[in-house]
Formats: sequence, structure tokens, C-alpha cells
Amino acid sequence: MKRLSAFLCFSIVFVAIASGQASASDEPVVATEQLQKIDDLIRENHFNEAVGLTKALAEAGNAEGQFRLALFYWHGVGVGQNYLEALHWCTIAALSGHEKAIAARKLMLPSVDTPNWPKTLDWARQRLQKTAEAGKNVDLAALSRSYSSDFGFENIIEQYYWGSLSVAVGQDILHKQRDLLSKKIAVTDAAKVQDRVAAWLEKFRKEQSQ
Repeated sequence: MKRLSAFLCFSIVFVAIASGQASASDEPVVATEQLQKIDDLIRENHFNEAVGLTKALAEAGNAEGQFRLALFYWHGVGVGQNYLEALHWCTIAALSGHEKAIAARKLMLPSVDTPNWPKTLDWARQRLQKTAEAGKNVDLAALSRSYSSDFGFENIIEQYYWGSLSVAVGQDILHKQRDLLSKKIAVTDAAKVQDRVAAWLEKFRKEQSQ
């Protein structure tokens, strides 16, 4: 009961804070309505239904839904407690720029075996890959972040590649970061990345025109 109370308190406090903040991307009205319904279900102790709705949002790529699903798994409310699954969903939300998920992920990491940390990033990347390849800006930026030092396993070339794609399709927020990264890698590596970017853009534009 104490654990449940802590979860409810944290969840309600978080919702109150988040309601006054802009997320990484503007959430559609439908998602907002679903989040409100989830809050109502939690207050009414209908946790299984709340988890079901939250999973649907998370699977659809909603960062707030992903973060809340991580909390359900972390506390074992409405679903079996699973720290690794919590870290999975918290990581993918954090990659989208969800500030609370970024903070929570750091607290969750010590509870999961260290060898699983890079596997969690691989899991998140696999989920982001399809929509990123389709040109979804938020997910291109998220993939770039997944290779940054902020997530523990830095790969500057891959970070530069995905960041360049994000900028190419209109994500200005990564423009400065991409330029800084270009100064950290060898000219030959930068040229290879730009060749990859050019090939991707050609394929992407061809698919968009069909």
C-alpha cells in the first residue's frame, strides 16, 4: 500500500507539473484526452485499464505515454514489476527529450544489470528506426541523441549522421549541435557521413514523390 501511495502521489504531481510545460513536440488533442482518461482511471483505482491505454499511447510513439508506462513497470502497478522494461520505456521517452524521463532514467539505471544498458539503447533504436527512416523528425533527432555521451555510449559519427538527417528534413534545433560535431570528426569521416546523408535524402525524396 505504501508503494502504491507513492506511485499515485508521484504520478499526480508529475501530471500537474507537465500540464504547464511544452513537451518535445505538440501532442495531438486525442493524446491529451487519452492522458486525461488515464489519470481518471488511476484515481478510480482501475489500474489494469490505465495500463492498457498507456501501452497504446506508448506504442504509438507518445513520449508522455512511454514515460508513464515506465512508471507502471517500475512500481509494478497494474502490471508485473519489471525494472528492465521500465528502463526500456523510460529510455525511449528520454531520447525524445522528455525531461522527467531523462531524470528518471538516471535513477533507474543502477537497478538494472550493467550489460543491459547498451541493450536498452539498441531496443529503443530498433523501435525508432522505422519511423525515423520515414522522415519523422522527432525520431531522427532521438536517434542522434542515442549516440551522444548523455546516454553513456558515445558514437560521434552516428550522432552526426542522424543529426544531419534531422537537420536536412527541417529540425533546426539540432543545427548547432550538428555543426559542433562536424568539428570533432575527421574530414574523411565527415565526407563519408555526407555521402550517406545524400543517399538517404535521394531515396527519401523519391519515396515522398511516389
